[in-house]
Order: sequence, then C-alpha cells, then structure tokens
Amino acid sequence: MMAAMKFEDQQMTLKQLLSDFVSINCLPDIPVTGLSLDSRQIKPGNIFVALEGQIEHGLAFAEAALNKGAVAVLCDRKFDQYCQQILSSLMTRIVCVPINKLEQHLGEIASRYYAHPSHNMFAVGVTGTDGKTSVSHFIAQALDDASERCAVLGTIGNGLIGQLEPASHTTPDVVRVHQLFSEYQQQGASQLVMEVSSHGLDQGRVDAVDFDVAVLTNLGRDHLDYHGDLDAYRNAKRRLFEQPQLKAIVLNIDDEFGRQLATELHKRIQVWTYRTQGDALPGIANQLSASVIGADESGLKIEIKSPFGAAPAHLSLLGEFNVSNALATLSVLLIRGIQFDEAIQRLEKLKTVSGRMESFHRQGKPLVVVDYAHTPQALASALFSLRKHCTGELYCVFGCGGDRDQGKRPLMAQAAEKYADKIFITDDNPRTENADDIVQAILSGFKKTTACNVVHDRKQAIADVISQAGEHDVVLVAGKGHEDYQIIGSQKYAFSDVAVVQEFLGVAE
Repeated sequence: MMAAMKFEDQQMTLKQLLSDFVSINCLPDIPVTGLSLDSRQIKPGNIFVALEGQIEHGLAFAEAALNKGAVAVLCDRKFDQYCQQILSSLMTRIVCVPINKLEQHLGEIASRYYAHPSHNMFAVGVTGTDGKTSVSHFIAQALDDASERCAVLGTIGNGLIGQLEPASHTTPDVVRVHQLFSEYQQQGASQLVMEVSSHGLDQGRVDAVDFDVAVLTNLGRDHLDYHGDLDAYRNAKRRLFEQPQLKAIVLNIDDEFGRQLATELHKRIQVWTYRTQGDALPGIANQLSASVIGADESGLKIEIKSPFGAAPAHLSLLGEFNVSNALATLSVLLIRGIQFDEAIQRLEKLKTVSGRMESFHRQGKPLVVVDYAHTPQALASALFSLRKHCTGELYCVFGCGGDRDQGKRPLMAQAAEKYADKIFITDDNPRTENADDIVQAILSGFKKTTACNVVHDRKQAIADVISQAGEHDVVLVAGKGHEDYQIIGSQKYAFSDVAVVQEFLGVAE
C-alpha cells in the first residue's frame, strides 16, 4: 500500500491540479493549499469552487472567498449574464478558471489534489432506503482492529471507530468526501465504510471514489419530494452498483430491487447475496442466509448458512431485520478475506448503533426502544421485529417531518396500525408546516383511530407512554433516533429521544 501523503508535504500547483481539464498554458504556477465549495470555509491559498446552487450560484460568494484568501475560482463555462458580470469583476483580482462541465469533473479534481486516497484504502459504500447507518457501522466495527483501523462516514458521524465527529449530511459534498478519505488515511485508517445516499449519488458527491464493495440494504419509499418518483429514486441507487472499479457487490435478495440487480449483474461482477427468507438465486456462488432460532431482551439467536459452512451466532441486537444487517456485514468480512469462524466471532461482538434499535430498560418498567424508523417500511419492520421481544403489549410513538414527502404519512399510519397495539401520534420535526396538518394527514391512514392518542408535545408523549406501559410491554419511540434536536418553524431546539427516555425511565446516561 502506498504511504499516505500528508497535507504539509503536498506541493501541488494550480497548473498540476488542472492539467487534463483546461489548457494549462494560460494558468499560473501558484501553489494550492486546498479546495472548498463553501466560501465560509476558505483558507489562504485555497481554490473556491463556484457551482450553481438551488437558490444562488456559487459565484455570488466569490468575493467573500477572495477576502478570505482564495487564490483561484473554478466555475462552469455556462452561466448567465449576472454571473458573467461577477466573473468580469473578479478576473482583474484573482485567477478565474472556467471548466466545461465542472461538476462532472470535480470528483476527479478533488481526488487528484488529495493524492487519490480511496485508491489506497479498502472502501465500502452502503446504500438503501433503511439500514444504511446500522450496516455501515456494523461493517466498520467488524473490520476495525489494531492492525487495520477502519473509518466510517455517515448520518451519525464521521471518523475512526470510537472517534466520531458530527456530520451535517449523510453524504458530504464531493470535495469534502475526498478530503475526509485523506484525513482518515493519515490517521492510520486503511479501510473506510461510507453511507451513500440517493441524493449523494444523484448529485455526484461520490464521484471518483474508488469503492471496492457496494452494499444494498433494501429499497422502499423515501425522498420522493426530491426524486419525484420511485423510478428516479431507484435509478439513483443503481448508480453505485454500476461503477466500473467495483470488485464485488453485496445484495439483499429479500428485496425485489436486490434480486433484480443480482440477476442483471452477476455475470459482470462478483455478486454476494444474503436473505432471511425465500430461495437462493441460480448461478450465484456466494449466497448467505440465516434464520432466527430465539429472541429475548438480550438479543437474537440465529443460525447462519454460507458456502463456507454453517454456524450459530448470538447477536446482541434487537429486531429481526438486524439479522439481514448482520449478513450484509458478514458478506463484506468474507470478501475482505477474513476466515468464516473469525467473521462469526466478530458478528457476535457487534454493538447497537446510536438511535438504531437502541434499548433502555429498568426493572418494573417497559422495555423502551429508540429507533430512527421514519419511512413506512422501516416502521413496519421495527414493530414487526419487536413483537418477538414482547410478551405484553406493543406501543408505538411516532410522527412525520414537515416540508417532506407528504405521501408517506398515511402509509406510516397503516404500518403502525398493523403491528402496534397502542399508538401515540406526536410531532417529529414539523419545520415550517402546521403540525395539526401533519397529524391529520397521518390520521387519514388509519382504519380506526380508537387506539390512537395525539400528543403534539413530543416529550410529553414519551412520558405518557412510559407511564402507561407495563413491565412486560415494549415501547418503540420512532422517527428521530440519534438526533439531538427538534426543528419547529425555522428554529432548531435541543431535543433527544434518548435523553427523554432515560429521564422518564430513571436510567443513567
């Protein structure tokens, strides 16, 4: 493996960086200290990358970047008269480099600047509607050891395992992605697991990332406010599995889209499949399956079958869908070359991810589980799975976010009504939408509302459920998971489902 290049050792110039993208004869040989799409993050010697945004073009912020020490501005060759005026003003004071189809080349430019870090790491990309965070963290936990450290990028944080820093997006912008690969390589990581969102794929945020393995958890309904329809959403996910540099792909064939990809792609690339039901697919050598043989408050007992043998395993995880997540993890371990017996031992050491089927219990009180489930299929899966850990009644607390896909609200209600005994509808992140309107849209999905309680105040809703539920009951608090805020109007307030649950259960943090 090549040694990682440290930032202070980099001596790249603008001319070296942009060769192959523009005529370098017209470029000055000035040193470059970094790239950024955010003018607020510019440091002296950086290049400011000005792309067209949803509201304003990046060129509108070029003056601010210049004032912070930017030495050059990159932009696309296509822009309107307003941008032309800005550019004309800038060109007398800073190097401006228009590049044809800049957005399509930006991943390559960023990868070049940071010395192609993903080329020298074992990189895994995980996508899907539900389960991306859990699977990413399970894989990273299982891969990480003293000799080969593993980093993770995703919803609940970025960094080496055990050293996560908060993340603002599931998938950062493409420049930041390559920068983070480089940073973690310098910190000693030789492996990296990354959540790859549909937005990230559609917007090119993982362009030029050299993934070795791509994993699909499932495909359901989500983000249709952005993609428009399921076909566009599905096609965005598909891009991850059609990247030419992939060594292998791991697919959940309990999922229709997973079976479709496996059937289409197994002759072109090494395909690994996993399932908890149904039949194996013909013509694919590497297929894993598992069944649950026991469930209690401590987790799940399962039986795994693989081309490398069969083995029992105890997972310290709640929720039957975590069996699928464990199989996805096992597939990546085997692809990595870890022996089957060792891989099983690593599965048994997996720990719950923050806000993902995270359980809290106190004697005499109900078992309370906090989960990020915010789609109809995730809510249904969480409730269905918890039924196996429940000897009493199953309670569900959930809401739906405002200013987001409205069509899923009645579907969330249907999932809750099908699997829960008692339901509390509350506010999630209403944002700028009227909370009563959100609740009414949810209620429209119920056949009967007699088992429903509406308590807008989320803290009060959680308190009411915990006070009502008995010691043999299970309570699912769904929708926000790891989030430590609630967005009401345009304001973000400190709020944590986990902290509220701990407070009313009387358990220590």
